[in-house]
Amino acid sequence: MPKVSVITLPEEVLQPPAARVPAEAMPESKRRFPWQEFFGWVRAVARALFHQQNLPLNMLALLLGRVSLMGEVAPFGLALFAAVAGLTRERAAAVGVWALAGVLSAGLYQEAMVYLISMLLYWRLSDKLSRYEKKVQAVPLFMFGSVFLSGMALLPWQDWALYSMLAVFFDATLCMVLVFIFQYGVPLFLTQAQRPEAGTEGLICGIIILAAAVAGLGNVMIYDYSVRNMAGALIIMLLAFSGGSGLGASVGIVTGLAVGLSDGNAASSIAMCALAGMLGGLFRSMGKSAVLLGFILGSAIAVLYLGRPGELLLVLVEAAVAGAAFMLVPAAKLSQWRERCLDESDSAEAAQQTVNTAVDKLNQIAGMFKDLSGAFGSGSAKENTAYNEKIKEAQLAQALAAVGERVCGPCARRDECWERDFYQTYQAMLDMLALAEAGRLQSGVLPDCIRIACINRQGLTDLLVQVAESNRAHWYWHKKLHDCRQVTVEQLKATGMIIGNLAQELKKGPQSDAEAAELLAERAAILGCPLTGLRVTSERGKVLVEAQKTACEGTRECVNTILPATTNLLQEKMILHAECGSKIRHKDCKLAMELAERYHVETGMATMAKGGGEISGDTCVAEPVSRGRTALILSDGMGSGEAAANGSGHAVKFLQQLLAAGFDIDTAVKTVNSMLLIKMPGDSFATVDMVVVDTFTGEAEFLKVGSAPSYVKRVREVVTINPAAPPIGILETIEIEPVRRMLVPGDIVVMVSDGIIDAGRGTAKENWVANFLRRTGSERPQDIADKILYQALEYSGGVAGDDMAVLVARVAEPPGIIQ
Repeated sequence: MPKVSVITLPEEVLQPPAARVPAEAMPESKRRFPWQEFFGWVRAVARALFHQQNLPLNMLALLLGRVSLMGEVAPFGLALFAAVAGLTRERAAAVGVWALAGVLSAGLYQEAMVYLISMLLYWRLSDKLSRYEKKVQAVPLFMFGSVFLSGMALLPWQDWALYSMLAVFFDATLCMVLVFIFQYGVPLFLTQAQRPEAGTEGLICGIIILAAAVAGLGNVMIYDYSVRNMAGALIIMLLAFSGGSGLGASVGIVTGLAVGLSDGNAASSIAMCALAGMLGGLFRSMGKSAVLLGFILGSAIAVLYLGRPGELLLVLVEAAVAGAAFMLVPAAKLSQWRERCLDESDSAEAAQQTVNTAVDKLNQIAGMFKDLSGAFGSGSAKENTAYNEKIKEAQLAQALAAVGERVCGPCARRDECWERDFYQTYQAMLDMLALAEAGRLQSGVLPDCIRIACINRQGLTDLLVQVAESNRAHWYWHKKLHDCRQVTVEQLKATGMIIGNLAQELKKGPQSDAEAAELLAERAAILGCPLTGLRVTSERGKVLVEAQKTACEGTRECVNTILPATTNLLQEKMILHAECGSKIRHKDCKLAMELAERYHVETGMATMAKGGGEISGDTCVAEPVSRGRTALILSDGMGSGEAAANGSGHAVKFLQQLLAAGFDIDTAVKTVNSMLLIKMPGDSFATVDMVVVDTFTGEAEFLKVGSAPSYVKRVREVVTINPAAPPIGILETIEIEPVRRMLVPGDIVVMVSDGIIDAGRGTAKENWVANFLRRTGSERPQDIADKILYQALEYSGGVAGDDMAVLVARVAEPPGIIQ
């Protein structure tokens, strides 16, 4: 089927030419005035000028327009217009109108012309300023040029005096500086949607704007009382209550300067306002009434100190009126305003920068400790042996020199002994020196050649004994120095490791917490369970999640939705503590989630001193040493009584501190061993029996240094764990081989001292504790400890032959997941 195009023509085209009427001859329709558009424009103007949301900034523009210096220069209102126009263009027109109204109300008509010309130039050329990257600098420079050119253009209507030209230049320069300042303070007076980021600088600049606006009130009086002074006092008290004495004094200085420059009495105004603001801020913690009293007290002191007692009543009345207005302002609003003033992003960025700097410093310190440990312990075993041999050779040379000088030198048979029989005499001297160092050199025990040939045998013997004693003292202190060096090396290594771990933990702390809180809030919102007041905190490996949510209809959203989402996000098993709310009472649910431990350690212990004494030399402790790790420590001091108690107590205390600080078990025990090596003769040694239980995984690490066997009971099966190393404080280096076992709920760990083991009878005395555990049906740790001690006393005839100690721990399941 062929395509057909249909065209519709106007009716007049189809009419004959005679019937057509030209368009010019047609009657013109009656046009109406666009009242609707006009009233819409009026409403928009009225809204811009008088809307409640815009009124604070507009009133600031009116007051700043009235501020003048020397009665001629008044760039404050124009500077506010430029600052607002650079931030939000839609608010600039209203601000410009109010600023122009302010300068006209002050009678500064020539300055009003400068305002008008500068505003028109800005509106005409402002699009050119947006091309500059540094708009913060471009706008002040543009306003300097516009004010200067417009002022110079208006000079023909004045005298062409040098003063007038300098006034124009000063007006333009001051406007440029004020625009630069106001750009940072204006954001505080904009709405939340229009407000860019502000910081501490913004707070200071906002204070300058408020202080200048107070000066714009001029000489408005109410019954001889200055409205300007009352407004200034109100602002000082508000900010002193919000920020304390520092902020109060700062506001007082700025306000006093602004008011003083306008009335020509700057020094006294600054002194009075600053003192009043400082004293008001000092009493901030005591409430608004205390701030008011502090302000009044500061004002009275300043007035009396300045020698103007006649103005005291006037100042007190003005402060009281301002204080009444101050008391009507809600305190919560003041706190919110101050928090809003401070730039959170700047604070967060500065905090993160501080954290990064601290992490870098900590890493550097950790590397320094690692290098120091390498420097102290750089000597190998071969080098140390060579060094010791060198010292021995030097001591031998000194000994022979002393013999030659004091014994053989004056002797008549010197040549016979040291020239004819040199090798025989030299070997005899070595043998005698070895006997002297062993403490067995006597005049009756001498080599044959010396006994036959030497005519001063007693003098030679006495000299070699003295030399040997000197050598022993030297080697004693050399060994002490070596032990100190070993302690230093171990401590430096461990300290560097701990600082490095701290740096890593600090690096992933606050930033990771904030990110986790944000992600959890997003996931909860997606799942239909929005959270409020969400906070995630990490400290020393512990994670705590706190939040609030609207009460549910009994569907247990906290367990079925929030807890799984948190566990999935943090990749950790969490335990929930919930305080349920109520929809009827409009009470929200409070949630707290923390890392869940799979196991809980219950402990019991019993001790008995030797012979029924008061002080036992055995020390046992059971306590958590870090997140998810519980340490069970039993130490047996050598001997009994107070000396043994001191030895075992010091060992346990050092181990607790090192483990709590983050040292691993091997390093902690070796460090304590090195510490106990550095002691004077007569100090006691100590055994260490330690078990560290990981409450997350159930792994137990047994470490035994010279201690008695330990036992692990599971149902009726008992496993014995034997010691493998001598007591600490005897050998310079000890080899530690921890034994690791996986524990399950219900397992019982028993640690005993040698006094318990020695109470058994026969050759298999170590087995009596294991047999006892197989027979007993009790599962309470304290009950088991008491029974073992009672059985040991019974085997000993009722009197403890040695200090006895029992430490029992039972692995149990933690409380339920919801509490």
